[in-house]
Amino acid sequence: MFAELAARTRGYHDQHAPTGAVGAPGAEAGLARVYGLWSACEDIYRSGEMSEELEELLDLDRPTVDQLRAATPVAVVDELVGLTRRLAESGSLTTLRGWAGNPEPGQPLGCAGPVFATHWADGDLLVGDTLLDVKTVMRGDQPDRTGRWLWQILAYAWLDTAGDRYRIRAAGLYLARHGALLRWDVDELAARLLGDRRAVSTARHEFLEIAARAATSEGARLDP
Repeated sequence: MFAELAARTRGYHDQHAPTGAVGAPGAEAGLARVYGLWSACEDIYRSGEMSEELEELLDLDRPTVDQLRAATPVAVVDELVGLTRRLAESGSLTTLRGWAGNPEPGQPLGCAGPVFATHWADGDLLVGDTLLDVKTVMRGDQPDRTGRWLWQILAYAWLDTAGDRYRIRAAGLYLARHGALLRWDVDELAARLLGDRRAVSTARHEFLEIAARAATSEGARLDP
């Protein structure tokens, strides 16, 4: 059932909202129903908890694709469509395409969920050489919270420095409800957070040593 849903969604994407583009509201609503379901399944994987509605659906002998698509609440679908429109109308999608080198229509801009430590640390979005954390908060004027986001995105970028697997050179945030992109060179971001550019190299080295020990103690490993 999920394989059929994935196949149908891939074909729907190619026809109505190719990679790197935003489709019409109706097309985006159709996709939102599927992604809402997959997001709920990811939440189950991460938290081990499942809503009663989804549990009842998955307990069926063989739920249909239409039943699976209907599992995402209408309010969630409407919200996702709105966020998609904001991405396009704010100009952020055009900016992201530029960061990716303006690929041909239908070609990927980067990758979602880059993994830095298996089962331990994975990011949100990598576009070109820029690692982004996507936030859907209403307000962005709380410095302590924003600071934690920036330290996290810097930590993920530092985790990639050893093997340079993703070739990350910049890091930032995408505030989805505002259509706002924020980006810094990785070393510049580190210097601002540390308050001293001279401390960046030492801090990165110390962080990687601590991260390796922490990952190992929790049964994970830093990916090369």
